Amino acid sequence: MNRASLLKSGLWTAYGATATRLLALLSNLLLARLLLPSEFGVISVAYIFWAFANLFTQGTAGSFLVYKGVEDKRYLDTTYTISLLIGLVLALGLLALSPLAANFFGVPDLVWILVFFAFNLLLSSAQSVYVGVLTRRMQYRELANSTLIASLIRVFCTTGCALLGFSYWSFAVGDTAYWLIAFALTGRHVKHNFRLQIDPEVKAEVLSYCLGATGFSFGFYINANCDNVVIGKLLGSTSLGYYSFAYQLTTALSTILIQAIGQVGMSYFAQLPDDIEREQALVKVVEQTSFLAAPVYALFFLVIDQQVISFIFGSKWIPACTVIPWLLIFAYFRLINSQLFCMLSAKGQPGVNAKINLFIAPLAVIGFVIGAWKGGILGVSIAVALILGIVWTIYCWWVGCRELSWSLKKFLILCFKPPLIALIPIFIALNVPTILKPFLFTCIYLVGVRIIAAKQFFRYQVLLGSLVKKISHIAKSIWRKMRKSAT
Repeated sequence: MNRASLLKSGLWTAYGATATRLLALLSNLLLARLLLPSEFGVISVAYIFWAFANLFTQGTAGSFLVYKGVEDKRYLDTTYTISLLIGLVLALGLLALSPLAANFFGVPDLVWILVFFAFNLLLSSAQSVYVGVLTRRMQYRELANSTLIASLIRVFCTTGCALLGFSYWSFAVGDTAYWLIAFALTGRHVKHNFRLQIDPEVKAEVLSYCLGATGFSFGFYINANCDNVVIGKLLGSTSLGYYSFAYQLTTALSTILIQAIGQVGMSYFAQLPDDIEREQALVKVVEQTSFLAAPVYALFFLVIDQQVISFIFGSKWIPACTVIPWLLIFAYFRLINSQLFCMLSAKGQPGVNAKINLFIAPLAVIGFVIGAWKGGILGVSIAVALILGIVWTIYCWWVGCRELSWSLKKFLILCFKPPLIALIPIFIALNVPTILKPFLFTCIYLVGVRIIAAKQFFRYQVLLGSLVKKISHIAKSIWRKMRKSAT
């Protein structure tokens, strides 16, 4: 895949991820105006079960097809059949668990909400295979458009149902509409008649990969949610509200980029012919991402202060500002580490990803408990930055490079050099007026890159020059058209 094709694929994937998240945010804002907090509480309980069950469907069978390819129909049909069987078992388990869950939480309607979610699990299981096929074929435009249309349908359904007084059922109806549309559209683009059969020669390979991918998803799920559990249990819902607000704010960009990198990067890495090219490709991706992400997160820290938070969201959210710097550290390293996870999955080693995530989980929980005990949400955020940021990064790359027989030192330098370069400009820009902070930081950061990482600086120059030329060309073209139409 050439650079132009890779860039085009990345833009389509970023477009799909950004549009989907913005529509989800819009839907939640509209429902927040129409529903009561207690109604949100009911659906939040249901989503706990959905999120856990969905770990076993999304990103497992589809990722295997990205790794293995879609040329052999035996793998396609076996993967599809196994994915549907997993979805069926999970759906039946969810149905069996629903009465117990309803009694435990004291929400009778939870039984029927989970019936909706059980049906959606079947759709999700099949759709994950379709996504894997489209990703492997690099059909990112079709995938992005399908997701966007399904997301729009979800917004209309949830909002319409809420206006009609359907309460928390609005979420269930909207989610079901989303999965029906996503299943239909992605399936139409795949253009393959799947057969329900399992080839005994490839069954073990499919199951082994899916088991490793599920372990990775489970470990990541624990690491992504145990801080919320600790805060909610030990510090209360108000503290959890402040922390969740800051977490969503600081990780929004990395979430979008991780989705884009996961789809484009894994397919790209999987199709490289040998390990030498894979290592070179990962070096370039990590280098470019780190040198661009570090100043972006630094600027976020400098610009998003108490005054800005108070002006945009209200003074009630000011306590959340204390945790933002630490969560930004985590967000940066989470973005960088995702590229290693992507490479390991593309190499057919999701079990290594599972090992990395499951190993760090107990240490993270202990750190969060100590952090909450000693420093409240600030203590938890510091633990997140240190354990899931710095410590996890070193451990991730140590294990990954050992498995791949690559240089650990090379990748750790790429991970840590840009944020270290950004430290001095941050300290210098802290004491100047907010409006001048971005300009002063950018100038000093570029000087630091010029001195410490000259090659990267010259790449910035070439990229900026190319961008200016393209913008100038577009502007001249528009100007000529305007003059021509005027005459």
